[in-house]
Formats: sequence, C-alpha cells, structure tokens
Amino acid sequence: MVPGGGALRGAATGARPDKSRPWTTRLERELEGLWADPPEWCVPGADATDRLRWQVVVVGPEGSPYDGGVFTVRVDFPRDYPFKAPKVTFATKVYHPNVDPRTGLVCLDFLTDKNWWTPAWSVDKILLVVVSLLHEPVMDGAAINREAAYLYKRKRLVYEEIARARTREHASAASPAAPSSHEKGGVSSDLMGGRACSCRTPLPKRCAMDAAGAGVLDT
Repeated sequence: MVPGGGALRGAATGARPDKSRPWTTRLERELEGLWADPPEWCVPGADATDRLRWQVVVVGPEGSPYDGGVFTVRVDFPRDYPFKAPKVTFATKVYHPNVDPRTGLVCLDFLTDKNWWTPAWSVDKILLVVVSLLHEPVMDGAAINREAAYLYKRKRLVYEEIARARTREHASAASPAAPSSHEKGGVSSDLMGGRACSCRTPLPKRCAMDAAGAGVLDT
C-alpha cells in the first residue's frame, strides 16, 4: 500500500483523477513512481487531508552536521503544478544557509524564481536537491540565513558545531521536537512502513541544473 496514495487517487471513494487538473495525474504518477523505486534517503507520502501537500521524512546524511537527524519536509504544490514550482519547507527546525530560520522555507532560485522553474523538474529531483543541501549548501546568492552562510564560509567548525547542536535539539530520535507518526508534523503512522531509513548510498556532494534547467546533474 502506498502511504497517502489512496488520498491522492481518491481510491477510497473509487473516484478517478480529474484529467482537467494537470497536477492530479502528475502527482499521482510521481508518488507511485517514488514508491515503486523508493530512494534510500527519504520517505515521501501524500497528506491524507490535502492532495496538494506531501510530507517527506528526510534522514540527515552521514558525515554531515545533520547526521542522525530525522527531518520532516513539507512540499506544497500549487494548483497549476507542474507549471509553477512547489513550496518546500522544513517543518523540523534546521540550521542551514538555504533555509529561512523563521519559516523553514527552502530558498533556491529554481523554487522561488518563476524564471528558473521548468515543468521538467520532478519531485524526486527536488528532494534530491534538498538532501544534497544537507551535504553542501548553495552559496552563490541563495543564502537566506546570513549568519549560517557567514559561519559556513568563514568559520566552518563553528557552523558545524551549531548545526549539530540544533539537529540534536530538534531532529534527533531522542528529541521531543523530532517528527513522529503522532505529532503535528503530519506524517501518517504507516508512512515509515516499519522500515529504517538511512543514507547508505553516497549522494552527490553538489547538485546543479543543466543549462536548460531541465534536471539534476552530479558535479
């Protein structure tokens, strides 16, 4: 059973996707694709009450300051998706140059600037970029948390110490703020499927768009 898939497809009522709404078929296909070939670095699922909202559990990559952290990431899709970018937000607090410290919004050009967005971006590519940010932030003008950006560039050890401390405080398994199936993060009880999620496969240290903005490239 695909967590959230029933809500997305309207399977519980036998309803068929509304073909007049591009996002319905597109999101159904993308969610089913992610569960047919699940990534090892996150667990996606559709919100049971809102088909345009996904809840994604992301595990901090090994060797990064976020190692051991379990983060809930919310993806809110506009009704004209895929022609407009979704809004990607860390529901779990995280100390990171590309994440707004007040709202948790992931601030990258291809998500916030309509001139950078293209329908060729799929959810799996977006999630790969988000996880890759935990390996290496994007520092070319995309830093919204200026303190974190300054420390990352000038005092890396201090940055890593703060990021680790915030991860332990807000995202560790022992932290009361860590996402769970019963908390307001919105992750359904069967989302994790009883499986442990880990970053066994090394991720690219940096991801970038190609010249046409059509995909993610390992660099």
